[in-house]
Amino acid sequence: MTIEYGPLIGGEGSPIGKTYLSVAVTEDGVDRPLVPGSRISLTIRKDGVLIVRAGCNQLGGGVTLDDGVLGFVEGVQTQIGCGPELEAQDDWLMEFVTRRPAWTIDGDTLTLNSGGTTIVLLDRRLAEPDLPLDGTDWTVQSILIDDDDLRWRYTLGDAATLTLNGTRATGSTGSSSFTATVIRDDRTLTLNDLVVAPTRPTGRAADLERAVLEILRTPLTYSIESNRLRLRGPTGITGFNLIAVRPEGDSEKAW
Repeated sequence: MTIEYGPLIGGEGSPIGKTYLSVAVTEDGVDRPLVPGSRISLTIRKDGVLIVRAGCNQLGGGVTLDDGVLGFVEGVQTQIGCGPELEAQDDWLMEFVTRRPAWTIDGDTLTLNSGGTTIVLLDRRLAEPDLPLDGTDWTVQSILIDDDDLRWRYTLGDAATLTLNGTRATGSTGSSSFTATVIRDDRTLTLNDLVVAPTRPTGRAADLERAVLEILRTPLTYSIESNRLRLRGPTGITGFNLIAVRPEGDSEKAW
């Protein structure tokens, strides 16, 4: 069953249509540490849907923002097993959101309060700014191929990579290195003169290399959100989902 929620209209200084990331969590004035490597994410969509995450599962449902109170209705939560610590944190956040916390906004900072618990969140565009397309080393997390929208995820072996610098592209198919010339048209990239090192992989590695090269040989439209790059072919079905490679020695969890 599809549940439709009413649209929300936000003006200047409104949290509607934005994503926020936690910068501080306290309970009765004392810091409440989150599970290491996790962060609370909260999105208030213009279609009246609230989406919150605490490092594992996603909670979504209708939202109201009347009289400084965040109302949450008809919530649906994914059921991914992420270990007891993250699952307990998910439960804690779900319970907090459903308590109708009070909300205030000050510039780019959104604050939620309920029952002695305070969560301070910062606009994602400031908390985790979009990384530049050029000069960033991107690693392919998943490949979308035109076979019932089958999604192949890299879980074994070397991952495919891509780095762009002006008119030059370099990377790896997971087995073989490649170079190419990049032509740009607005937010579309076309890789010409694609040269692949002749490593001749076999088995699954060969299948993945063929899929990577097939996609690279099509014009790719890109979008970036924080440290994630989305590349899609002309149909919008095929493409890559990539994540920025953390520089060696960089321990910031925002990556």
